[in-house]
Amino acid sequence: MLGGSLLVIVWLLGQALFAESQATNATCSADHEWAFNSEKQSPCVVASSLLAVCAGAYTVYSLPEQYQYMGPDSTQDANPCWCNTVVYSLLSECGLCQNRTITMWSVWEVNCPSVTIESFPSPLPSGLHVPGWAYLPVKDSDMFNESLAESISNTTKESTAVPEPSSTTFVSTSTSLAATTTPASSLPSASSSTTQRRTNAVGGGIVGGIGGLTLASIFGLWIYRRRRNAKTKGQMLNSPDMSEHRLPDATLPSQSESSVLPVPSIMVSTLESTASESIRSAQIV
Repeated sequence: MLGGSLLVIVWLLGQALFAESQATNATCSADHEWAFNSEKQSPCVVASSLLAVCAGAYTVYSLPEQYQYMGPDSTQDANPCWCNTVVYSLLSECGLCQNRTITMWSVWEVNCPSVTIESFPSPLPSGLHVPGWAYLPVKDSDMFNESLAESISNTTKESTAVPEPSSTTFVSTSTSLAATTTPASSLPSASSSTTQRRTNAVGGGIVGGIGGLTLASIFGLWIYRRRRNAKTKGQMLNSPDMSEHRLPDATLPSQSESSVLPVPSIMVSTLESTASESIRSAQIV
């Protein structure tokens, strides 16, 4: 309801401003009613509305006898609303409907830095209907052709401002917001953060395990090389349970030092004494 009320207020304000921009005291004769638009507005009224686009408000005064409407008086007074063939045609017909004469297009445009041909250079005011005959070409003939304008007045369409429905504005706004809003699926979540932390922890454990295995391998290789060097160079590793070591027999084939078995000395002497006593006892008997 509030939105509808606002639209009504805006429409009423626009209509009030549009009515103020339509200013003229010129009166057309009855035989020129064909030149009126569908809103029953004379070409003088339509011309004043177009000139008000650049000036804010403009009054088209009625012409005294032997006067005619002219283009800009100087380049300082020239603006796009004056320097186009549409306004030229409308004011030409406004003069003719008052039984006055008209000027040539080449004279009209003499002070215009640039001109617009067969169109109006700015958006049309809201609610204004411009007759189709106002867009007739005038450059080749250098004059507004009233007979041709009257002949096509019932067959050409009027030009009006293109309204922009409120729904279009709302759709455009919502589309803009949707384009600038980040989808929820692309936002980081707590679960994704937790997964990331777990992944980092697993990666750290793998790296640590590899490092530990590398150190263990290096240590094992060092032990292996130390033992191999000891075996090759004949180095004996002392044992806390051994006091003597048996040397290899010279009559036997050479053996590597690693095959020598350590024998406790106390066990050797005990065996020898026991054997001697047994022999002596046998001899006595």
